[in-house]
Amino acid sequence: MKQIRLFFVPILVAFGFLIAGILSFNHLDATSARVLQATLFLGSIPLVYQFVKSILKGQYGVDIIALVAIVTSFLLHEYIAGSVIVLMLSGGEALEAYAARRSTQELTKLLSLAPSIAHRKNGDQLTDVPVEEMKVGEHLVVKPGEVVPIDGVVVEGKGYVDESSITGESEPVLKEHGQIIFSGSVNKTAVLEIRATHVSSESQYQRIVALVKNAQEQRAPIMRLADRYAVGFSVMTFTIAIAAWIFSNDPSRFLAVLVVATPCPLILAVPIAIISAMSRAASRGIVVKNGRALEILGEARGFVFDKTGTLTLGEPILQSIVSLSDISEKEIIRIAASIDQLSLHLFARALVQFATENQIAFSFPESFSEVIGSGVEGVIDTQTYFFGKLAHIKSSGVTVSADEENAHDASQQEGVISVYLSTKEKLIGKVLFEDRIRPEIKQMFEEIKEHKIKQVYMLTGDRAAVAHRIAEELHIKHVKADMKPEDKLNEIRSLRERLHPIVMVGDGINDAPAMAAADVSIALAAYGSSASSEAGDIVIVVNNMLRVHDILHIAQRAIQIAKQSIYVGIGVSLLLMIIASMGYIPPVLGAVLQEVLDVAVILNALRVSFEDIS
Repeated sequence: MKQIRLFFVPILVAFGFLIAGILSFNHLDATSARVLQATLFLGSIPLVYQFVKSILKGQYGVDIIALVAIVTSFLLHEYIAGSVIVLMLSGGEALEAYAARRSTQELTKLLSLAPSIAHRKNGDQLTDVPVEEMKVGEHLVVKPGEVVPIDGVVVEGKGYVDESSITGESEPVLKEHGQIIFSGSVNKTAVLEIRATHVSSESQYQRIVALVKNAQEQRAPIMRLADRYAVGFSVMTFTIAIAAWIFSNDPSRFLAVLVVATPCPLILAVPIAIISAMSRAASRGIVVKNGRALEILGEARGFVFDKTGTLTLGEPILQSIVSLSDISEKEIIRIAASIDQLSLHLFARALVQFATENQIAFSFPESFSEVIGSGVEGVIDTQTYFFGKLAHIKSSGVTVSADEENAHDASQQEGVISVYLSTKEKLIGKVLFEDRIRPEIKQMFEEIKEHKIKQVYMLTGDRAAVAHRIAEELHIKHVKADMKPEDKLNEIRSLRERLHPIVMVGDGINDAPAMAAADVSIALAAYGSSASSEAGDIVIVVNNMLRVHDILHIAQRAIQIAKQSIYVGIGVSLLLMIIASMGYIPPVLGAVLQEVLDVAVILNALRVSFEDIS
């Protein structure tokens, strides 16, 4: 039903043509003319209404030529010519609106909303309630794998929480009794009981959402691509049309000029190219919310990237194994993975996955125990081993050299986490973990540089040492670290003043305000947050950063093809206007010629759907 309403005017005009044609075929010319008159009158009402509203708002576009042509054709009884203009004008607008609606529907299906349910604890009983009903001071339980629904303080339990979407910190943070925990973070390892410190509307998540809305409201609107040519083309058209009328004293020449000048190529070129681009993007796992985003992206000059979860994987990856004794690296992995297979720690998962992929056989540990957040202990082949943080190893009575403590501190500064393996007597090795750069990132940067992107920036909430190490490896010259969501937002606003248009790419809740303030934003939603996805104009729903290049290529190609159609349309229309002004093209023939031009424009714009992206 919505689609029928959307295409009501084009359907009405098409139906009017059909009825008029049947009547004319049966020699009922007078009745056929009345049907065309009614068709033109009824079909033009919504267009005239929209045009008046636009004028009252101070908006002006190429539509004025078409509307003057429609009114003139009605007054001169050239109903066929007028109806053809109504059909193409309303059809182009309907296609553009239809594409935007379909894009929004797709996005709604793909993205999840913020946490809506909380497990409220009352004594020994858990009750699921809407998060809005939670009051300050009440207790709730967050299970492993769940998103924290409300700000609070941990009162029971101890485990790791992923705060990367809130703070940008790449490593999971240990949360235990008395520590603050933010809504929007993800509980990774253990059941946590939390005492609410804020109601839902005042939580960290909602504050960031408020920043998003504020940034969106302050973003300046961008006019349609075709409207950039409106003034010049309109002045030229009316000058020729009025001159033809004055010198010939024939008002039909005025109409003929307007008909051949009716900017259907200008009106159709952009929406058809944008629709084709949206379809092409969707096939690559990219959802474009509106055509405006593609228009801006196609002319972008600068890109801003978040780090954690965007340029990096956002998950701990085993970097290397170092033997501190005569035990081989493979044996160190075997022992450490054997003990760690019973742990819920994120590093344990990465270690076990590495050992499994390298076909290293495990042994089942005896007398296993774990100090959450510190390390594990177990017996493998009658030998007791400790595997954990350096502080945990030292607390177990193992002597650690000053050189090794210095190496540990240096690694931490670089964002590398050292996890040590020891017996009761000595250190025997260590496993190094890091948040690794996505494997496709370097290729992505090489590809987007080929598209005339002038500057690339990195903004992150992570530590400066880590940020600069990543930036150096990726050859990013402009980097800022230790940034809060408000800092990112202010930086984007500053960049827009000197590098417009600017594109922001991010995946976390902390990126959402900056993304909303950018000229156009790209959200990674494969593992990202709903807030950043809502702020994003373009949403990538597959876990592949090469799609950033793909959508940039699609956008630039769509705008290039749309401009080709606009320039050709203006050129051909100018030629036809000159011929029409001399009286060689009557209004009906002019409408037919415009139809031929419209078909050529549509076919050209559809090229976006089929061209190779690579």
